[in-house]
Amino acid sequence: MAIIGADWYGSVLDGEDHSGSKFIDCDFTEVRSEGANFSGCVFTNVKFNVSVHLNSAFDNCRFESCNFFDAGFDGCRVTGSIFTRCSLKPVRINGGNWSFVSMVKADLAAGEFTDVNLTEADFSGSNLSKAQLRNCTLSNVVWAGASLKGADLRGSVLGELEMAEFNVRGAIVDAGQAMDMAVALGVVIR
Repeated sequence: MAIIGADWYGSVLDGEDHSGSKFIDCDFTEVRSEGANFSGCVFTNVKFNVSVHLNSAFDNCRFESCNFFDAGFDGCRVTGSIFTRCSLKPVRINGGNWSFVSMVKADLAAGEFTDVNLTEADFSGSNLSKAQLRNCTLSNVVWAGASLKGADLRGSVLGELEMAEFNVRGAIVDAGQAMDMAVALGVVIR
């Protein structure tokens, strides 16, 4: 089902199921979703500004040219979703499962990710400068060309690292993470 030009400004979407829908040129500004299901949806040119999403599902969605200014996701499932040409600055994500998500070349500067599962996420070419990635699961993440200058990774599980692709200059890490990075670089620690 295609929903074109809908104005849902300030709407409350509790437990609604919109799975498989296509949203084009819609306004979700200040929308509040709780337990809503948007799995398998396509969002094109949708404004999510200042929206809040609690325990909602956005699995296997495509977000194209969407704006997420000051949007918040709390305990949401966004597995396998793809973000293309989206403005995600600044986004706040607390908890939930964002595994296999693609945010290639996304501007996530100063974004906040706390306690999020980002296993096998693709951040290739993304700007994560000054982002907070605290207590996240970052196993097998693709970092090729990503900027993490000033990013805070403390408490996050980094998993296997390809240091040739992982530019952490200026990133904040804890002692255990520093050891993992040194080992990934081939340093022998005695």
